[in-house]
Amino acid sequence: MSTVGSRVATVRLVGGRPCLDLVNTVSWRGDAARLEDHLVDPSDALVWCERAGVLTASETRTLAGIDVRTPLVALRETLTAHLVDADPPRLPPLEAAIRDALQHSVLVPIGDRVAWQVTALDRRTPARRVALDLLDQLSDPPGPIRLCGDPACGWAYVDTSRGHRRRWCSSEDCGNRERVRRHAARSVNSPRQA
Repeated sequence: MSTVGSRVATVRLVGGRPCLDLVNTVSWRGDAARLEDHLVDPSDALVWCERAGVLTASETRTLAGIDVRTPLVALRETLTAHLVDADPPRLPPLEAAIRDALQHSVLVPIGDRVAWQVTALDRRTPARRVALDLLDQLSDPPGPIRLCGDPACGWAYVDTSRGHRRRWCSSEDCGNRERVRRHAARSVNSPRQA
C-alpha cells in the first residue's frame, strides 16, 4: 500500500485506544498553519487500521481497494466534535455510531468475559470496530480522556497515569517542546553571571 505524501505509517499512536488514535489522525488541530490529516486516501486508512489493531493483516489485504476511509473520517469528525470541541458533549451522534456498530455485531466469548465484535468485513467494518472501542471507553474507562497540554497539538489520550496528572500526549514530543520553551524563556529573562 502506498503512503506517499502521508505520515500515517509512522505517526505515533499515543491515545491508548483506537477511538482516540483515530481522533489523532489529524495533527496540529489547534494550529491551522501546521494542520495535517494523516488519512489522505483509502490506502492510508487501511495502514492506520492495521497499525491501530482495528484490522488484521489478512483483513487489510481483503479490503485493499475498498474505501474504508470515508466512514472512518465521518466517525473521526463525530468523535472530535464530542471529545475535543464540545462542552457539553454531543451524545446523539455518538449514540447513532454505537447503535450502528452494535446492530452489525455479535456477542463473542473472550477469555472469561464476552464482548461485542464486528465480524462481517466490508467498508464500514473499521468504523464500526472503532465505535465499539468508544463504547468500551465510555462504559468502562481505564482512565479519563484528556487533551494534550499544548493547545496547538489537539491530540487526545486516556490518562492512566498515577493520580491522572498526565499533561502531554507524549512527554517526548509536546512535553519536551514545552520544557525547551520554558528553559529558553528563563535563559532570556535571567541576568547573565559575570
